[in-house]
Amino acid sequence: MKRSLSLLIPVFFFGCVLSQKSLTETEKDRAVRIGDAAVMKLMRELKTNLGMALKEGGFPKAIDFCADKAQKLTQKVNRELVVVKVKRVSDRYRNPTDKPDTLDLKVINYFKEKLREGKLPPYYIVESEKNGERVVIYYKPIRVAPFCLNCHGDPARMNPEVLRVLKERYPNDKALGYRPGDLRGVFKVVIPEKELKEG
Repeated sequence: MKRSLSLLIPVFFFGCVLSQKSLTETEKDRAVRIGDAAVMKLMRELKTNLGMALKEGGFPKAIDFCADKAQKLTQKVNRELVVVKVKRVSDRYRNPTDKPDTLDLKVINYFKEKLREGKLPPYYIVESEKNGERVVIYYKPIRVAPFCLNCHGDPARMNPEVLRVLKERYPNDKALGYRPGDLRGVFKVVIPEKELKEG
């Protein structure tokens, strides 16, 4: 049976995705609600703490926050979410923890292609398997805002002190040279399939 892609409720299947069945509309809707809630929870936690770091010491201090605390805050959010897991991944990562796996990279490349076409969808849903358990993975694109260029922009236009701290904290940094509107990466939310059938 041939499946079609939809910009409203996009679900796609790769060779490495193990599922051969489609989610119901109710399951898709629930996946979007759960995914968005997890993304918002992580975003709030990171933005609040990043804002405090900026007030305390500007962008160099913000880089220290990202290097020392962002992953710990992500782990804290995941403990609070209990069953659902959320993280950020990027093909041009700064922290190796954010390196994409094969499936993540396919999704990132799909988003990039759609962005070039001017048709970037608000999310993408994939059915897969993790540790023997069927899961649904919700991906949400992250775009580069002008503010982000203070730490992710053209090095020739960035504050030298920021560049110094970046080089010190991230010697293998891949996350420079972005322009406003570029795809920075994705939020990835892993949802056990059984969660879509409850409540």
